[in-house]
Amino acid sequence: MTDLLHHVRTWIRLPSRRHMTVFFSLGAAGQVEAGLAVLTTIALVRMVGAEEAGEVFFAQSLGNLWFLLWDPRLGDTAQRFVPLQSRTEGGPGSWLFFWLLRLDAGIGITTAVTGTGLVLLAHHVDWVDDKKALLLVLVLMGCGVTVSRGTAVAGFALSERLRLLGAVRMVAAGLSFVATMTALFMGGLIAYLVVAAVAGLATTIMLVAMAARSIVLAFGRPSTECSRPPQGLIRFACTTSAATSVALASDSGVLALAGLLGAPTLVTFLKIAGTPARMVRSCFSTVAAQLYPRLANAVVSNDSAGAQRDLLRATALLSVIGLGMVAMVLPVADVLLTLVYGPAYVTLAPTLVILLAAACVRETVVWSKVFPLAVGVPGVRFAVVVAEGILIAAMLVVATRLGAHAEECALIFAWGSLAVAIAYGTTWLSLMRPLFQRFASTAA
Repeated sequence: MTDLLHHVRTWIRLPSRRHMTVFFSLGAAGQVEAGLAVLTTIALVRMVGAEEAGEVFFAQSLGNLWFLLWDPRLGDTAQRFVPLQSRTEGGPGSWLFFWLLRLDAGIGITTAVTGTGLVLLAHHVDWVDDKKALLLVLVLMGCGVTVSRGTAVAGFALSERLRLLGAVRMVAAGLSFVATMTALFMGGLIAYLVVAAVAGLATTIMLVAMAARSIVLAFGRPSTECSRPPQGLIRFACTTSAATSVALASDSGVLALAGLLGAPTLVTFLKIAGTPARMVRSCFSTVAAQLYPRLANAVVSNDSAGAQRDLLRATALLSVIGLGMVAMVLPVADVLLTLVYGPAYVTLAPTLVILLAAACVRETVVWSKVFPLAVGVPGVRFAVVVAEGILIAAMLVVATRLGAHAEECALIFAWGSLAVAIAYGTTWLSLMRPLFQRFASTAA
């Protein structure tokens, strides 16, 4: 009975005021970014129609997939190894962060240049027409200037300045939205993509500069002595990068595959119906952003009880929040679609609600993004997300084969996504105990 009461108190205990402040800051930033992305989608669909907007979304999904393929996701690596390096050697922790930041930027530039070269080659041999080639090049430039943000964000987390990060993200998102919408209404799609790339570059420069200053204040100036990455970093980075890339490819990959299997209209329908789900993922991901540095420090200090409390609390709170979101959207989904996109899209209401439910179920175990990394077993996450990605792709293939039209394909895919989300959440809950056993051995 005592153990039961202890677990109940663990589940219902509320986070501290400081943690809630950080959560609301990052959550507000995520919702502002997601909301402005929704407004951008609405503007594109209403201005150019579902067909042409689908071409833009398809190009963006291809660009995102290209960078996901090569992006090393060094921010995750920094959050695990910088505290370890600083604990044992002091100054080299900040040296390691700046080394990872430079490496991230170099890989991003190389990826953008290589992708542009491949697009130009495809255009030269008439595989891609002029319009699509130009769209792809501009999208690649826009993606390339944002690659280093992951490591910059890790700098805010490592220096415990995530609340500041939320405020900066909100301001940057608002300014970028004003600039890109002005370009869209005055100059069309090409001007919109050009300004989006320029605004993205400005935001990245600002985040990198602030993160660098925060790291110096928190860890001191980098050592002038010759240093080298700690043992195991490269292997960890490769496995983590692969797992994160597969996980993040679920959205862009679905849109890209929909464009290949279906038509631009299906891409647009999935983009519209999946908007609330993306907002949920954006909101709940702030929990993972807070948990990662806490879990990494818990491993260093051998605080297994604290880590378990954080995971159980996150699962409980996110379950309640997700259920509330679905309950609120269910009765008004058709009205919202009619008001925002027009009556032609009201048939997407069931698809929207089901995809939202799938996102809420999946994100209740949002700690799965960071807990395996904190205990040093990124391969576990890689295996699970690869299986999830294969199932999601299979669901879309089945949907395009069974659906008679785009709306029906989207609905079938939504039901399949919900089934995959339930399996994903169940898998991670069953893996919690083995991961804590690994936690004990890692801390030791």
